[in-house]
Amino acid sequence: MGSHSGVIPAKVRWGRQLRAARKTVAKERGWFKDDPQGWRSALTSSLTTLGNLLAEKLDRPAEALPFLQEAVALRRDKVETDKHPHCRIELAQSLSTLGELQAQLGRPAEGLRYAEEAVDVCRPLAETDLARYRSDLAECLRTLGDLLAALDRPAAAQAAQDEALALEGEPEDLVALYRGLAEADPDRYRPALAASLYYRYDRLRRDDRPAEALPFVEEAVALRRGLAGAGAAAYRRIALAESLRALGALLGQLDRPAEALPYVEEAVALRRGLAEADAPPRRRLALALSLRLLGRLLAQMDRPAEALPFAREAVGLWRGVAESQAEDRRYEAGLAISLHTLGELLAQLDRPAEALPFAQEAVDLHRARITLLGNRNLTGALHTLAEVLTALDRPAEAQAARDEAAALEKTEPEAP
Repeated sequence: MGSHSGVIPAKVRWGRQLRAARKTVAKERGWFKDDPQGWRSALTSSLTTLGNLLAEKLDRPAEALPFLQEAVALRRDKVETDKHPHCRIELAQSLSTLGELQAQLGRPAEGLRYAEEAVDVCRPLAETDLARYRSDLAECLRTLGDLLAALDRPAAAQAAQDEALALEGEPEDLVALYRGLAEADPDRYRPALAASLYYRYDRLRRDDRPAEALPFVEEAVALRRGLAGAGAAAYRRIALAESLRALGALLGQLDRPAEALPYVEEAVALRRGLAEADAPPRRRLALALSLRLLGRLLAQMDRPAEALPFAREAVGLWRGVAESQAEDRRYEAGLAISLHTLGELLAQLDRPAEALPFAQEAVDLHRARITLLGNRNLTGALHTLAEVLTALDRPAEAQAARDEAAALEKTEPEAP
């Protein structure tokens, strides 16, 4: 008797949680009426918790339904005003759950429309960034497949399940799947084929196989350019801009900067238009990355004077974000790299007095963010600072920077 006296039966435990969840929803509904913007997220989360508790833990799906329907309605409203991908993923997950619940209640036809909407919400995110969102899309497709099977539509159910399975497999299998689908239905599946090609490129690039990666990103660019014409949704232009920047970076890595340049210039033009439409400074970092790459390519082609304004603009964008998001030190790491690039360019142009404050700030930030950037980046920044100090006839300070760099190089692991 004594050994089990402290164990609370599951039914009692879930009952207590249910009462607490109901109280929370009741309170937050009242606060939401007074301040919808401030309480939408909290109320949505509480409704979801209450619905899941009723459906999954207490096996009372009919009671769960109105709470999960209300959560979906609130998430739809939020997506109208907040375009962040996280909001869309939350909506897709809620829709998928609601579809499953309708099927559980013996209403698969009603559940199907929610499952189809979940896939429609999730697919554009996967078409822009397949590596990040493929598992979310796969989960929505699995739910869709189950509902189609319940409605005795075996061919459509199998197609959804096959796509879900491929999304969790190897990139080459995914390319093969979408290539076949795009041949049969180009309007519907060309975006997915482009995303799978980009995903294949990215895996090869990460495996240090740039020459093999090149044809995949070239094909992704060609497809995405066709999809990002006049009147196309912003996410189509985002996908094209990212592919163009990737192609430019890869060609630069393969020592083909002259071929890379027009792709990166096009990426900068696209990103500039997108950045102007997005007020928050953080949204402009994609433009900053493209500008930095454009500057690097021009420097690689021995055109540092042309590279300089792009490097300055990149520093300005990174600084704006680092100052507005001071609690997130990752942005200081991005600023450090851009400062180093600007200092290097000014040094190449025999303007060491102008280069010095940027080179020094780059070193200071690299030191402060060494856990994010590593010794090698600090070493490079120190060498640039030493060159600038030497040009300014400050040999003792230059030697101190070189000595610090040499000490760091000794701690670097040898290349395999």
